[in-house]
Amino acid sequence: MNEAAASATRWQQLRSSSVGDAARLVWRKAVHRTVHMGRFGTPTSASTPPERPCELTIEVWGPDRFDDVLPNNPHLTVDDIEHFRRQQSRVIVITDGDRIPASSWMTNGSVYVHELQRHLEVPRTEHFSCRSYVDPDYAGRSLMSHMIHHYSTLQPDGDETWGLVYDWNVASVRSLERIGWRRSGDYWTSYWFGRKSGGERRYPPKPPTTI
Repeated sequence: MNEAAASATRWQQLRSSSVGDAARLVWRKAVHRTVHMGRFGTPTSASTPPERPCELTIEVWGPDRFDDVLPNNPHLTVDDIEHFRRQQSRVIVITDGDRIPASSWMTNGSVYVHELQRHLEVPRTEHFSCRSYVDPDYAGRSLMSHMIHHYSTLQPDGDETWGLVYDWNVASVRSLERIGWRRSGDYWTSYWFGRKSGGERRYPPKPPTTI
């Protein structure tokens, strides 16, 4: 959605709201709002394989194959590809003949998280999962879980794979918890009158909530 369309949508929301609702909407959008995500991950040695086997081919590609993923992931841009090339990045892909129905990126270093609108520093012994995509035609086959588990089996035992998930995305949380990922932190970005500030906190892994 472009800025003009977004502004029109916000104006329609204001016009259809009561005075109190309109005031709260203005507060959330213009005065204060927070983007909050949970940190989920696991040591690579503790990754659990999905219950359902994967009949498709799983591969891990380096920078020489990054461009092949771009047409098959609507959430990627050319700038994203170039950014991944500047980092220690790999892309996990699932192939079905000539199709790439699923892909997920693993990276570290100074990682820009679009949802939080800021950079996170990810050590080399950690593998940050992001920009994952599964074609709707292949939904329900645990492809996301298969990609992450396959990648984890190729990494040193002392490393960790992790990513950020919105609290409302129960389907993603469930799929990650099934392969051993546990919540171990929170990341957020707050906006006050347009000024941005970020925060995070870490804690011992919590028990699963969706299994």
